Amino acid sequence: MLIRQPHISRSIAAAALLSALGAVFLSSCASTVPTQRVRASEEARREQDLSDARLRNDLHLALLDKLGQDALGITVIPASGRVTLVGAVHERSTAELAEEVAKSVPGVLAVDNRLIARKESGETPVAGALGHAGREVDDAVLEVRVGKHLMDEIGRYALDVEVEASDGVVSLRGALPDAARKSIALKSAEATSGVVRVVDLLQVAGR
Repeated sequence: MLIRQPHISRSIAAAALLSALGAVFLSSCASTVPTQRVRASEEARREQDLSDARLRNDLHLALLDKLGQDALGITVIPASGRVTLVGAVHERSTAELAEEVAKSVPGVLAVDNRLIARKESGETPVAGALGHAGREVDDAVLEVRVGKHLMDEIGRYALDVEVEASDGVVSLRGALPDAARKSIALKSAEATSGVVRVVDLLQVAGR
């Protein structure tokens, strides 16, 4: 009668051990699921940021093309296809035109036009001022083009690069994760039509 008791005790102990291991496994799985969800959410947010940046560049190019100097006073704020226009333009008709231009850009779902119209002073600008304004427009267009090329080549990392253009001379400033992406960014900028020279102000993270 007493021979089976140690065997029964061992079975109970084994069952308890298996139960404990099962609980640990389930607990591990439960903690992994939220982590995966957080990572997926962060990746989706980064992709949306990149998409918004692409749309902002497309809008800037379209506004600069249609409005010229007036587009320099417009700030474009995209959010998942919905675009807000803020800033000041010379005429109310220009503000209305800016909204129509924005609506014509692929990917724009809705436009919130918050542009303020201000009348021109009526003073006749000198030729030098007109030339300066024209160069500002050209510089702004070149900056957007370089930014688009960077996004095509290095994706979301282009959001960490600041592009400045002046008479065809383009400077790139910011930090990239490795030397390979830095090299690609510089070559992409150099290959952009209208770029005369590229000034390298980029840093590699961790160096």
